[in-house]
Amino acid sequence: MAARLHRGFTLIELLVAATIAILLLVLAMPSYTLWVADSEIRNGAQSVAGGLRTAQAAAITHNLDTQFVLGPNGWNVAMVATPLVPLQTGSFNEGAQHVTFVGVDATPAAATTIAFNALGQVVPNATNLVQIDVTMPSVAGTRPLRILVGNSRTGVKLCDPDPGIVFPDPKACPP
Repeated sequence: MAARLHRGFTLIELLVAATIAILLLVLAMPSYTLWVADSEIRNGAQSVAGGLRTAQAAAITHNLDTQFVLGPNGWNVAMVATPLVPLQTGSFNEGAQHVTFVGVDATPAAATTIAFNALGQVVPNATNLVQIDVTMPSVAGTRPLRILVGNSRTGVKLCDPDPGIVFPDPKACPP
């Protein structure tokens, strides 16, 4: 009798491979969730910092005052002259829809607006936005970021508020 060739896998081998794959997925899921949350925080913070830099550059380019307004679903940059002429908008729907943005002024009270003059400097106003904290409270263990605005040393700075990172580390928030 000729020997029969066996091709393929047995049912036991397939079940063992499936069990190992499921176990690896279950172990990797928390790390993946945290990675996605941190990516959303970074995307949102970079979007807002880019919008602030756009407002500052537009003020210089057009030689007119511009304002940056932070909203719950995005941000916009507009000329301050009447009527408000919108220049650019950003939305948090793509890449940062679960992120929370909290802007404060110098007092620190809630703030959403900052204006730049034709020289790119912050227009003096007690209610100007000076700091935006970017977090995702729905996911534990994420790394929050902070955007500082109007500082004479940094202009617009995206930094990590973690107390373990100390200034002058480029990632640290200045004191």
